[in-house]
Amino acid sequence: MDQLADIVQQYLKPGMVLIDLKHNRQTDLIKVTIDGEEPLNIGDTEALARSLRVSHELGHQFPHGFKLEVSTSGINSPLIEPYQFRKNKGRILIVEYVDNNIQKHVSGKLLDANDQEISLDVDGMQNMISYDKIKKAKVKISFG
Repeated sequence: MDQLADIVQQYLKPGMVLIDLKHNRQTDLIKVTIDGEEPLNIGDTEALARSLRVSHELGHQFPHGFKLEVSTSGINSPLIEPYQFRKNKGRILIVEYVDNNIQKHVSGKLLDANDQEISLDVDGMQNMISYDKIKKAKVKISFG
């Protein structure tokens, strides 16, 4: 799998990040999930897929062919990296974290995010939560 990840990495444009890579050995389906600090669009995923399909490295590794899916992280995907939090400033997050060995669950507006922590407005109070305490964070999806 590391060799496959290395191949995919070399075709990523600057600013793109490989989030997930799965390979089903029975069907030779390769699923690539990418993200980036700047928003990615369908053109970005199509360009990566085209590059990978014609790559000599993948052709050599899969001489009988392979299936390929390239997508971006969805809105329902967990936030993991600091740049993912920065992209979502102003949105409502649902965050599960541990503070003094106590599991906590909060929902609040993301005010800021740096490389060490996030700042959430929870009911008018500013909460600072370091990334090492966060167990799970997602954007709250709301309609209307």
